[in-house]
Amino acid sequence: MRGPKVQLTAMAIVGCAYCLLYPAFAAPVVDMTSFQEQQEQHQHKADALPDGSASSSTDSPPPPPARAAPLEPLSSHEYHCKEGSCNVCHFRPSEISPRNAFQPLPGGDSPQGRVEGTNVTGAELAEYGIRFLQVGGDWWNKCGDGWLNADFVYTRLPVGFVCEDWRTGRYILRQDAGHRWPFEDGSFDIVYSEHMFEHILPMDGATFLREMYRVLRPGGIMRVTTPDLEKYLVGYVQRKENNFLQEHAARFPPMGKLGPPYTAATIVNNIFRNYEHRWVYDFEEFVACAAKAGIPKEAVTHSSRLGPDLPPSFREAVEAAEVVATARRQKGKREDPTRCWLEQEVREPETLYVTIKKPLGAAHDADAHAG
Repeated sequence: MRGPKVQLTAMAIVGCAYCLLYPAFAAPVVDMTSFQEQQEQHQHKADALPDGSASSSTDSPPPPPARAAPLEPLSSHEYHCKEGSCNVCHFRPSEISPRNAFQPLPGGDSPQGRVEGTNVTGAELAEYGIRFLQVGGDWWNKCGDGWLNADFVYTRLPVGFVCEDWRTGRYILRQDAGHRWPFEDGSFDIVYSEHMFEHILPMDGATFLREMYRVLRPGGIMRVTTPDLEKYLVGYVQRKENNFLQEHAARFPPMGKLGPPYTAATIVNNIFRNYEHRWVYDFEEFVACAAKAGIPKEAVTHSSRLGPDLPPSFREAVEAAEVVATARRQKGKREDPTRCWLEQEVREPETLYVTIKKPLGAAHDADAHAG
């Protein structure tokens, strides 16, 4: 009885083995040459860069660089303002943020609070004839031909665009001093700022100086004036024999105080706390700010009003700005009472005058000097 059982068991084992081994016997033989080619193709794909260009392979040269797109033509946009006259701003549509911000609102105005320019090229400035930049001159103090007047006090304007003032046609720009400015390196021959620096804290002051140095051409002049802390403190210490504080109060009466006669403490506190002043500098503090901005110490000079250290080109630019009798594009009409008033003599007794000359051949960016 054991014989047939053994035979049946052996036949069952053979049948199971055949079922298990049949797929392996039936599979096609792998062509190793083809397999290696597939591996090489896969490796080439893996070596490709994310932007789609090939890696540095001898048989896969990179494609030629794409040509730069031509600059868009300048566009203009009028912003709603009073009495039917409007500030006109110039821009390239691709150089604003956000890009759909120029959709007009009901009533014809535009959401300039949500618009910000990103770049004003040297070619654009040349087209406008702009060589000089005045920063913080206030709404009434706008210089004419050759000047761009920048301040954050301008209303109904976007930030970072060259615009034409609706009253005078003079070029204006709304910009926060402590931010990056929308200009190329080396864009201006002169940067001028009169009694604005005291309105910003030292770190913002360093940012401002770094930016102004960057946009200044090599050989150009940066001129900064601001209330001089040393003059006020010397006037306070010597108040018994020095009339500086009382003479200053006669020109600029302290705001919101007890009225005359003004005490020395009132006059000193007035310059610190009123006029939206945030920091009062002496020359040492200013030099520290300039050093933080990466400006070489030897480029910073303690100056005086229309001082002899100023190059003739600067003095000529200041004098020419003040004698312009008619505004841009006014065709001889009497100018609006706004004026251009630089190196104001009424402020001379209280003022710290600083001149920064950018050396010829200097790097545009002050960061090159930092460290």
